Amino acid sequence: MSRVALLVAAFVLTALRGAAQASTADALAQAQRLYEQLEIERALPLLRRVISPGWSFEITTAQRVETFTYLGASLALMGQTDSAVFYFRRAIEQDPFAELDPRRFTPAQIRLFAAAGQRTFAVGVRPVRPVRLDPRTEHLTFAIVTSHSALVQVELRPPAPLEPIELFAGASEGAREIPWDGLVVAARLAPPGRYELAVVARSRVLQRADTAQIYFDLRHQVEDLEDTLPDPRAGDLLPETRSPSTAAVDLLKGLAVAGGVVLAGALASDELNGTEASLVAAAAGTATVTGLVAFLRGRRQRAIPANVTANAARRTQRAAANEAIVRRNAQRMAQTVLLVEPAAGGGR
Repeated sequence: MSRVALLVAAFVLTALRGAAQASTADALAQAQRLYEQLEIERALPLLRRVISPGWSFEITTAQRVETFTYLGASLALMGQTDSAVFYFRRAIEQDPFAELDPRRFTPAQIRLFAAAGQRTFAVGVRPVRPVRLDPRTEHLTFAIVTSHSALVQVELRPPAPLEPIELFAGASEGAREIPWDGLVVAARLAPPGRYELAVVARSRVLQRADTAQIYFDLRHQVEDLEDTLPDPRAGDLLPETRSPSTAAVDLLKGLAVAGGVVLAGALASDELNGTEASLVAAAAGTATVTGLVAFLRGRRQRAIPANVTANAARRTQRAAANEAIVRRNAQRMAQTVLLVEPAAGGGR
């Protein structure tokens, strides 16, 4: 199939899906108008058709819940209470957060809806919304619900190898908000990764249990950190000791000077008097002694104090600079913001 044909097919499929959703929405809007006009006998067939196996249009969970709700409400107005409770139960099973607005429904309908909740056990948790969370001043709030009184355990499961965190355990009925401060074990900031919020509930009315879970991704938003200065390499520092060869070089220099003096004196021996010859010999001896003293001192005292002092100053400056970098990085880390987004596998 050509690329053009594929694009046309995709466009047609998208258009059909949109038309399907519009058709379901139109049918529900028409049924709701009939209900509000108290034309219940005309609304009921339309509502039943929407949830029938033969309905050819796409229907979302929210639209299914709305259909069950209006079916129950319509039947309640007709005095068919058992059938009304049946459809209210279907709505609660689809969405445990479903409820009747007292501004649009009668007290009798609301009582039947409550009765349906007592006969049906369901637990739900809302998917999180994308949020930017400052853990120093804000909390992430999870919304859970049980259709009637239950013993509930809410557990947050961070990425491995961290252990799960129990956020709530106890009796609960209806909707409840569960706060989380963005911390994990040992009061540490929650690390980035995928999290699961698992809700396990056991009915206190029926011999039933139910579970629900959602997933969300957590990321850190933090200012770029500075790198500490690396340890100095050998070439970055001044030599702190003399090598043995340096002492030998000093001795050779002294001997070379002495040899030069002796040679000069030998070449000019015919012209030198006794005093001058003595001075030449003394100079040669002094040069020899100087080289020997430098050799012996170099052998005994290899450290170079000036270089040691200069290198120590460089190391101190580097340590101070790294301490300042560590402090600045810690301040930036302390300002970390958590970015929360819903992830695939969301709850009911």
